[in-house]
Amino acid sequence: MKIITAAVIKGGTGKTTTAAALAQAAAAAGKKVLAIDLDPQANFTFFIGADQNAPGSYQLLHGAGAAELIQTTPQGIAAISASPDLATEKTTPASAKRLQAALEPIKGDYDFIFIDTPPQMGELTYNALQASTGLIVPLETDNSSLQGLYQIADIAHQMQRSNPALRITGAILTRYDGRPKLNRYLQEAIAERGREIGAPFLMAIRAGIAIREAQAMQQSLFDYAPRSKPAQDYKDLFKKISREG
Repeated sequence: MKIITAAVIKGGTGKTTTAAALAQAAAAAGKKVLAIDLDPQANFTFFIGADQNAPGSYQLLHGAGAAELIQTTPQGIAAISASPDLATEKTTPASAKRLQAALEPIKGDYDFIFIDTPPQMGELTYNALQASTGLIVPLETDNSSLQGLYQIADIAHQMQRSNPALRITGAILTRYDGRPKLNRYLQEAIAERGREIGAPFLMAIRAGIAIREAQAMQQSLFDYAPRSKPAQDYKDLFKKISREG
């Protein structure tokens, strides 16, 4: 089984959209999927149609059993939701291993676990990376994308000391438009630099309004607009992730 975290130290990159789309793609492919939201904003929880008022990942990090917190969404995804209480989490000695320990009894029940994280480094992202086997780095086509890739790759390499199973699955570009020359240049630069630091470039996800519409209605992208460009691309990304390892 694979535990995949979507993380980058920057907001607005399509991180949560990517986590949700991958969970939805896995469910559409008939896989057993668990989605865990560690972002206090709880957008992942909303996008996959989970109950935002149910006990969730905050309780999980504070000793509650994972099995009693899992809800099944109308999209067919098992989920552990987020709440604003997560914003109060503070780093303490050895606390980064809480999620890893909490998932141990139930991780064999799933083919994939997808984790969404806050757009900054801290206790919640450390817990996610400590528990994960893979890291997806969603980036947008702007001049800070390379810096964001360097930062999260460096952190992932440090986390591998305590979690040797963690690998950087790769980086993607979200909401991609290949027409501007700058965007094509940035894609090439990310691919080149990514190879140098062990963060391979996987693919670009094309822009499309369908994904925002599906999110607003809390529907799976693959039910709402399966032939849309984002759906096709995220389906291909999920296939790549499935083949690796």
